[in-house]
Amino acid sequence: MTFHIGTCGYDYPEWVGEGRFYPPSLEGARSSFLTYYASQFPLVELNFTYYGHTSPAQCDSMLKRVRPEESLILLEGEFTPRADFRFSIKAYRELTHDITGDYSAVAAQFKTDIAPLHDSRKLAAVVFQFPPQFTPREDTGEYLAALAGIFADMPSVFEFRHSAWFTPRAAEMLAKLDVPMCWVDAPAASHLPRLFFPLTGGFAYARFHGRNEANWWARAKEDGRGGRSGEGSDARLGGDAAKAARYDYSYTQLELMELAHAIAKTKAAETHILFNNHVAAKAPANARNLAEILADLKL
Repeated sequence: MTFHIGTCGYDYPEWVGEGRFYPPSLEGARSSFLTYYASQFPLVELNFTYYGHTSPAQCDSMLKRVRPEESLILLEGEFTPRADFRFSIKAYRELTHDITGDYSAVAAQFKTDIAPLHDSRKLAAVVFQFPPQFTPREDTGEYLAALAGIFADMPSVFEFRHSAWFTPRAAEMLAKLDVPMCWVDAPAASHLPRLFFPLTGGFAYARFHGRNEANWWARAKEDGRGGRSGEGSDARLGGDAAKAARYDYSYTQLELMELAHAIAKTKAAETHILFNNHVAAKAPANARNLAEILADLKL
């Protein structure tokens, strides 16, 4: 079993500092965040594409910053990106939330925009995160089948936020499409079942959002305000504090062990695991902890 563990987003200035994630000498040096990140983890999920479109030039820029020969020399030492580093990337919101009859053209543009990641074999997955309003129906099933066909040449993942998708029947439908169903861990208030980890594609993909019960339904306008328009995060820095608070959670050692054993039981040959509890650098801390637990299991 192979595990690729990382975080949802990396462009967080609040992660800089002693005891956080980024070394103190990276204060004010956001352009170097990605290079350092790639020296620490094998995978990152890019979420800024939900808020706005990317471009081949932007993808090329990110690829240059994670080349193994692009070592970062800081006061704290020398940091070299991992040769096996890869990106997953969230699909444009016009393909998941604001779907129109012209979705095939949007899909074609998205594939063109992220082509450098795919062509360089640095694309781990395209993540289609659907909203709670996207429920199992004949038309949504047909849409998923269409997406699976359009993106058949790229590894793709479907994440659902409505509990009706978390059934053996829905898992069987996704297995026929050969698309992984995203494994989700979230607060009980989300009404999503915990530890429902079916294998429906050639690899497994998990997103762990934390278990902040009090703030899970705190929402803000998802209009992309705050942060910078480039490589941002799922809950944009500088945006609504209430929305960011929903991801303010640190998994306990016991919770991480429970997740690790559940993952191990699936016997998935390859699993991508992303932590989205980004507030106060809790995501990279939990990602490192889980990696250690899985290593100790000697799977």
